[in-house]
Amino acid sequence: MKILKTISCAGLLLASVAGRAGDNTGIDLYESGMYNVSKIYFLKQLNTAATPEAKAEACFYLGENYLQLNQPDSAAYYYRQGVELLPSYPFNQIGIQKLALKNMTGKEALKKAEAAFKEIIKTDKKNIRLPLAVARAYVYAGNTAKAADFIKDAKKVDGKSGLPYIIEGDILWAQEKYGDAASKYDMAIYFSRELVGAYMKNAYLYRSINRDATFEKLKKVGEIAPGFSGHYQLLGEIYKDIPGQSALAAENYGKFIEAGYYDSEHLLTYAGILYFDKQYEKMLPIVKSVVRQNLDNLVAKRLLAYGLSKTEPGEESIRAIKDFVETTSEERLIMQDYLCYAEQLEANKHYAAAAENYKKVIQKDESKKALLHNIADLYQRDQQPDSAIRYYNLYMDFTGQPDPAIYFQIGRNYYTMAMADSVNAKALYLQADSLFAMLTEIAPTSYLGFFWRARTNSALDPETTEGLAQPYYEKVIELVIDQPDRYKMQLIEAYKYFGYFHYLKADAITTQNKGNAKPAREEYLKVKEYFSKVLELDPNDATALKVMEDIKIE
Repeated sequence: MKILKTISCAGLLLASVAGRAGDNTGIDLYESGMYNVSKIYFLKQLNTAATPEAKAEACFYLGENYLQLNQPDSAAYYYRQGVELLPSYPFNQIGIQKLALKNMTGKEALKKAEAAFKEIIKTDKKNIRLPLAVARAYVYAGNTAKAADFIKDAKKVDGKSGLPYIIEGDILWAQEKYGDAASKYDMAIYFSRELVGAYMKNAYLYRSINRDATFEKLKKVGEIAPGFSGHYQLLGEIYKDIPGQSALAAENYGKFIEAGYYDSEHLLTYAGILYFDKQYEKMLPIVKSVVRQNLDNLVAKRLLAYGLSKTEPGEESIRAIKDFVETTSEERLIMQDYLCYAEQLEANKHYAAAAENYKKVIQKDESKKALLHNIADLYQRDQQPDSAIRYYNLYMDFTGQPDPAIYFQIGRNYYTMAMADSVNAKALYLQADSLFAMLTEIAPTSYLGFFWRARTNSALDPETTEGLAQPYYEKVIELVIDQPDRYKMQLIEAYKYFGYFHYLKADAITTQNKGNAKPAREEYLKVKEYFSKVLELDPNDATALKVMEDIKIE
């Protein structure tokens, strides 16, 4: 390998450890482990950098980020581009050698590689980042022992730098020795108090075990590097996972997006945060922009449908979620997809279709069995009483508790079926009556069960010859008589039933007496009594007025 010409230390230093002069954002992002964001930063840097040195630096960090993102071909491309741009810049030479080292076998090859690395380091013996770059090469190759040797060399170059401890922490983190890794990052901070990457990595480590410590580390980053986009991204992600903190999540993640170092996945994360913060109008343009760029993006299409369901809950919203559900494979659909679809269908009165999608919600997540009630209600509204009864029963099986409202709905549906089925009417009315009877037992002070028992028994006695409904209408009157304004309709119905019942009795007596009404006088007085009560509640009731006019009693 050609030995590189020595270039000035100032030209090689990629970031100052002692101070924060200049823009260190890209390197801070890389050292924070935010490789995708750092990659985006350096892609922009490569296009805008004014000097060969800055472009070569961008190439190196692009290579480093792509390696961390498991894209070695892209890493190789940028390392080579960096060498072409500035052959004397040593870091891209290390990158190329790093890729080769990964697949090296045999002692001789490994010795030559180590010798080549050492030659590169000699080009600037005072640059601590050169042996550290070589150490990372050995970490990538899986040789942490050799990496440790070059970390020691780096400490000899500058014993007061925190940079070597970041790499030591990274090695321990990869070995799942999280406590030891955190200690190394603390050492990095001890030696280099403005080393953003060390604070950020500790913040990530503490995130799941000590949120207060995470916030403390991030607060320090905010003081050291105000406006550092990685700091806002992590804050946004943390607040996103804290119930009730969606506004702070949106505020912080929004600041990360404003910095400009984002891709479509970051935009979708932001859109999701805005959705949960109910900022639907702000969310939709973001999602639509992603969908325009990638029509097959599953998350974008999902969020678009969700957003439209909140802002335009009409046919357009249904089309969006319908398209999403029908063009996405079953294994990739989640419970919320079917829930969104069902809710939109229900809101737009597509009751049967909504019921089918609520069923799929339950299939995806059995904890949603309370939706059996919704399904039953939908079938009832869709005039499918048999299906409504089935799902009301399933709902009661699920709850395991007697529910007066459910007994009432099941009874109502049997009643509806009986009215439409003359062949099976009696059996269905009896089913309805049994449900209303249960309701009267559970809620004996409510008029509702008695009122519907009255109606049901009236239907079972269509000629009103047996007076089957009498005891139930009597109970209704007893329960609601003190609130005539509130229960006017129920009282009128009961009074008319009794008026008609006594009219039939009076008419039968009159007929038996060959048209002589005198023997039926008491019954006719009862007829007039009940229809008078109707007129007290509704002076304009046509039926009552007609009866009162027609019945003449001497």
